[in-house]
Amino acid sequence: MASNAQLIKFDNQVAGHDRILQFSTNDLMVIKPSAQTEQRFYEDSQGDLEFRCWIPKCYGSLHAATDSELQLLEQQGEGLLEQQGAAQKFLTIDTQHLCLENLLNGFTRPCIMDFKIGSRLYEKDATEEKIIKMKENAKGTTIESLACRIAGMKVYDTTKGEWGIYGKQFGKSRTVDNMTDGLLAYFFPTSSYAYEEKDPIRTSLKDDKATITPKHISSNKMEWLLECFIEDVSSIREYLEQNPNIELIGASLLFIYEGDKTAADAVWKKMLEEDKKEKEVSNIVEKKDEDRENEEQEEEEEERPPMYDLRLIDFAHSSFKSQQETQDTGILKGLDNTILLLEECLERQKKEKL
Repeated sequence: MASNAQLIKFDNQVAGHDRILQFSTNDLMVIKPSAQTEQRFYEDSQGDLEFRCWIPKCYGSLHAATDSELQLLEQQGEGLLEQQGAAQKFLTIDTQHLCLENLLNGFTRPCIMDFKIGSRLYEKDATEEKIIKMKENAKGTTIESLACRIAGMKVYDTTKGEWGIYGKQFGKSRTVDNMTDGLLAYFFPTSSYAYEEKDPIRTSLKDDKATITPKHISSNKMEWLLECFIEDVSSIREYLEQNPNIELIGASLLFIYEGDKTAADAVWKKMLEEDKKEKEVSNIVEKKDEDRENEEQEEEEEERPPMYDLRLIDFAHSSFKSQQETQDTGILKGLDNTILLLEECLERQKKEKL
């Protein structure tokens, strides 16, 4: 364990029971308590280069802090652990922790949605008590009907300078009939869809550092984002169907997009400049020069802040099964319905001019 870093609570967690932390010195990674199953899943995924593109990077694991390390952390943090009770509990009780890529790094005001996929929520060797509990939790929710569910959301209304936070009750209250409305609340946080739900399902949090703008993120940008998400979910669905050895149980899709209008406009401008530069490149170039130019462009792209991201997360019950010949139908159904829901969001955005 690093002795010169302070651990603080990660404030952008929108679902789950895990106590996720991050280092106070940077926001490049998060520290998540994990079971052996999840650690093994990340280890096994290292041999699958294409699948690794769809999950957070894993930088390794940490062990539980010893008493002396806790004392050192408390001294160096000037009471940090006393102030962060969750952090102390995390370090003393859990024995294994994963260091994962912070997918929100680079965003100014990220809009986040944890979206559960699949109808199977427990492993084959789960206890009867666990099976009953998980079935009861899914009863009457869109997990039963659509094999997917909104687990939690955090959105930013750039016209009011405030965050909207939707807890798990919001997702559980969705039905087949109003599921799309729930997604529209995520993608269009300045619309009426985002304000239909009252406390305690939706809570508001003022952003004191925000610069309020009278306009929301433009429709053409949001249309592009929806098209990108549809394409990415389709790619994930295709890959999982072709690789049935990847068994996902209780996993989620994590949707992220830039919710700050000023930041989104700046990223969009940069993207257009890159596209223009790429089109201006001559087709008659020596191979070595072309390779060098491609490398330079890749470096530029890495430096540009992200406009959106989509990853699979939460693998506490997932694994690689070498002998599994067909992909779980619940996962495929959940992804198919996710695509249909996103397509409906796109259609309604155009129709309602959101």
